[in-house]
Amino acid sequence: MTFVERAEEILLLESLLNEALGGAGRVVSVTGPVGSGKTELAHQLAARATDQGVRVVLTHASPAGVGAGPGIFGQLLEACSSAAELRHRLAEDGSAHAMSSQLMLAICHDLLRSAAQTPLLLIADDVHLTDAESLRGLLYLVRHARVAPVMLVLVTSEYSQQTIPLFHAELFREPHHRQIQLPLLSVDGVTGILSERLDDATAHRLAPAAHAATGGNPLVVRALLEEHLMDPSAGGESLRPGDTSATAVLACLHHSGQPGLDVARGIALLGDRATPELISKLVSRPRRQVKRFSAALSQAGLLGPDGSLRHPAARSVVLNDPGFENASELRYRAAELLHSEGETPLRVAEHLIAADRPVRHWHISLLRQAAEDALDSQQADLALQCLDLALRDCPDGEERALITAAKVRVEWRMNPARAMSHFAGLLNAFEQGHLPDLEAIMLARALMWHGREEEAAGILTKIRARPHTPEVGEALLSTDQSLRSTHPESVVLLPERPTDPRPTCEDPCAGPLVDSVMWDFMQAGNHEDTARVAEGVLRNDHSPDYWRGPHSNALCALLYVHELDRAEYWTTRIYQSAEAEGFRTWQAVRAGILSEVARRRGDLPAAVRLAREGLRLMGPRAWGPQIEMPLSSLISAATAAGHHRTAAEWLAFPRPGGASKTRYYLHFLEARGHHHLAMGRYLPALRDFLACGRLMKSWDMDIAGIVPWRLGVAEALLRLGRRERAARVLDEQAERPDAHHPRVQGPLLRLRAGTMKPRQAVVLLRKSDDLLDSNRLPVELLATLMELNRVYVELGDSHQARFTARRIWRTAAQCGAEAHVRQTLLPEFAAPHSGTGAPAVAEDDMQTVLSDAELRVAELAARGHTNREIAGRLYITVSTVEQHLTRVYRKLQVDGRVDLQIRLNTKLQGTA
Repeated sequence: MTFVERAEEILLLESLLNEALGGAGRVVSVTGPVGSGKTELAHQLAARATDQGVRVVLTHASPAGVGAGPGIFGQLLEACSSAAELRHRLAEDGSAHAMSSQLMLAICHDLLRSAAQTPLLLIADDVHLTDAESLRGLLYLVRHARVAPVMLVLVTSEYSQQTIPLFHAELFREPHHRQIQLPLLSVDGVTGILSERLDDATAHRLAPAAHAATGGNPLVVRALLEEHLMDPSAGGESLRPGDTSATAVLACLHHSGQPGLDVARGIALLGDRATPELISKLVSRPRRQVKRFSAALSQAGLLGPDGSLRHPAARSVVLNDPGFENASELRYRAAELLHSEGETPLRVAEHLIAADRPVRHWHISLLRQAAEDALDSQQADLALQCLDLALRDCPDGEERALITAAKVRVEWRMNPARAMSHFAGLLNAFEQGHLPDLEAIMLARALMWHGREEEAAGILTKIRARPHTPEVGEALLSTDQSLRSTHPESVVLLPERPTDPRPTCEDPCAGPLVDSVMWDFMQAGNHEDTARVAEGVLRNDHSPDYWRGPHSNALCALLYVHELDRAEYWTTRIYQSAEAEGFRTWQAVRAGILSEVARRRGDLPAAVRLAREGLRLMGPRAWGPQIEMPLSSLISAATAAGHHRTAAEWLAFPRPGGASKTRYYLHFLEARGHHHLAMGRYLPALRDFLACGRLMKSWDMDIAGIVPWRLGVAEALLRLGRRERAARVLDEQAERPDAHHPRVQGPLLRLRAGTMKPRQAVVLLRKSDDLLDSNRLPVELLATLMELNRVYVELGDSHQARFTARRIWRTAAQCGAEAHVRQTLLPEFAAPHSGTGAPAVAEDDMQTVLSDAELRVAELAARGHTNREIAGRLYITVSTVEQHLTRVYRKLQVDGRVDLQIRLNTKLQGTA
């Protein structure tokens, strides 16, 4: 080991050793902060002395009562030539370790006589820990070593001049005594230690941070270096001081003696409130002693400039020290002291939890507040610990009910199933009048989540029937409206739809009936106002964080009016902290909503992945009837992708009871209906879509944005050959207020084409193609293209059929439905077309070569439109179309429409 910044001290010790070998005895006291390398320095000297033929005797002292070995003079006895005789005398004294002064003198004389023959280096480590008799014996040895070939090295602590002042005073009187004070390492010294194991550049870069974490204490620096080398994730880029190097800090504290260790524990417990006065009260030591040992710890580099433990992990290691036997007592006392000093409830609660003792009455209210603070700081586990401790010693009554309700709120965010264990106690508290109405309403909502309608209805009916505050009244209205949109058949709902008691001029987004406002706009086909109100709810809602019912309904409203980007933005924003806080409930809900966003957007692999994530995060019992949402997204996406076995497996997934009375069941019926269609089971599919329609009508939810059930009915009827009835259903859908949206209009045109002859069908299918393609709806577009391919085959137009097949494969790749295409297309088209001819022209290059007018004509021609159809769409003459196409062929160097389709391959793929 290299002794960094210790060269002068080693040279001085070697010089003094040489003088001792010449017969001039020398005494050296080596002092310095704990961990500064005093013992290592003495051992280095011992190694060099041994090389010179010097006899070396090493001894060390231990704190009183620590260890079972002999003290300094017991160890010196064994080094004497007359050790056997001296042991006999020790036995006659009646104690194995407590030596008489006469026996110590005999040991000294024996060592001095042997030194006349072989020079002696005697090292006594931790002299400050030895007893008074041993100190007197050492002083006798010091005095008689003046004219003997003896060097005596006494290793003491930095504060030993305060603990054994008379001993040091006697040493300073001796002319052959020298004192060596070891300082802490500088930044350059730390660099030197790091350079032993790291390259120079890395050592220089890490040294300032290492010095800041260790204060230049050599022992801690070396421990930090070892920790860094053992950390594979560090990669040499940065230091990460952790428990391993902090253990070196703990070793230093133990080595500093019990007073220093007590002071360090007081600092760790009190944190930034650690004044000498409070530390003195906490550890029951005089304030003067606290100040002295605080200074010693600072000089050892263990405390920072602010008086706190310098190493980042030191506090945790000190408080979890297995030797901290009175930790519970001091934790409890620290809680009392910090509370009296006005510390935050959370800081006080941390000590009460660690103390694990019976709490006083005032502790209970403090623990409740601390739980709220812990949640605000994203420490859900700590919040639960606070509430558990408060519940343990809280008597029955309102306060216990409030604490239990608070615990339900915390556990609900982690897993709703976990919170169910408290429902019975809260229901009993409500019956006894111990649970306030607002908390009881939240309990009713939680019961509804799990499908326990009768119990929820009992709570809400009793609250409605008795006088209540305006705040409770508003919560009742909000609950009724929220549940009316999710559980429209529930017995908990009011018989009549309530009205908003506030003036009509007020902002609807801020009222208790905001759900009703959203649904009114949605049913009228007013998507813009629906989205505006929904975003107002998401922006301004102040409902309890653990419930988030209005959040979920508003997010679903954005989905139902096809505002997918806005739904994704708000879902990500609202639940952005769910993972950091460990709230699995909100992680699962977020995954479920984003899965439906991905499905409706046409990203089928993402929809399956997100739905699986939501179902992994929470089991069926935790999800309750709400499980229908992610489950339906997964089944629908798997079916659309052609993974029918996967869809069938998830259709058999266990579902909680009561789901058929919720809005979420509509999504399940739709998913199962489409799976039946894909598997050729047309009558079961028809029954599912018709059942869905009956429920939506009876619930006043006949909105295509939720489920376009009429489209499903029409498709099933077409597969069954009932074209006329299918046409009537489609006519009915076309008259609905929300039929204008491309997500409805595009499939409507495709299905209407199925009621017509092939040549008429082509016209509608092309309209559907253009509408869906321009609105980036790949799953719906894929269905239209596949029908268009079938019609072209039926008409014998192989060229258009092949071209449409290429577009089918590109669209399938875009939405992840290759398996579906492979299963459905005719054999001659059931493989991706690699393409031939000249390489595709990049979109940017094409826009440079062609004018805007030429590009528009070229795109329509490449899609198979005739010159007359292009002229009608662009409001130009057929002659103009022909002139544009002539220039397009020349500029792109193609021979006609077939080559044009190939050259526009990339452009078409980008918009498909």
